[in-house]
Amino acid sequence: MALRNLLARELRENRWAIGEKLPTERELGLRYGVARNTVRRALEALEAEGLITRHVGRGTFRNAPPGAAPAGEEELSPSDVVECRLMLEPEMISLAVARATQGDIARMLECLRGTDDAADLPGFEQWDAALHDAFALATHNGAIIAMSRSLARVRERTDWGQLKARGNTAERRATLQAQHHAMVEAVRQRDRMEARRVMREHILFVQGYMFGDEG
Repeated sequence: MALRNLLARELRENRWAIGEKLPTERELGLRYGVARNTVRRALEALEAEGLITRHVGRGTFRNAPPGAAPAGEEELSPSDVVECRLMLEPEMISLAVARATQGDIARMLECLRGTDDAADLPGFEQWDAALHDAFALATHNGAIIAMSRSLARVRERTDWGQLKARGNTAERRATLQAQHHAMVEAVRQRDRMEARRVMREHILFVQGYMFGDEG
């Protein structure tokens, strides 16, 4: 998609600052000489990649680059990250319930199918991370997306993988997957309280088997 590529390059070259509002669809169409539906498709692609966030009635805003790591990120311990996720993600999914589009929900369902079909732990972890990223994207809040992705990058480290491997049992995988399904269903039903409850339960469960705090 030519317009998507052009806008992505301009975002990388900092034509708009992080958090800055982009021109309207009409203005972009006039600037680049394309129809508004072409602009809309390009913006949808950029939003799916986390490069921008769109708010109905407010406009389109540039996000922090997905690969931009804050200073000191490599020093975060897995326990600190899980504790932070416990504070962030229940409220994150609550906001996702309120703002998720049908496209957002379709992305969540795709990730669920991926975790259902995963043949091994690396495959499951890949789709698990993608599902949590889908929850973040569904908030349509650039700051939340950036924070969530910063925490998610710690999951790629060896020490995290060694701890998470403790969950690689049939029973624990089944529990994790049941929680995943319950969270997505809560989003589909627009049930903020249930989504928040299940997400908190999910992260506490992960914290328990990673750090030996299971009850």
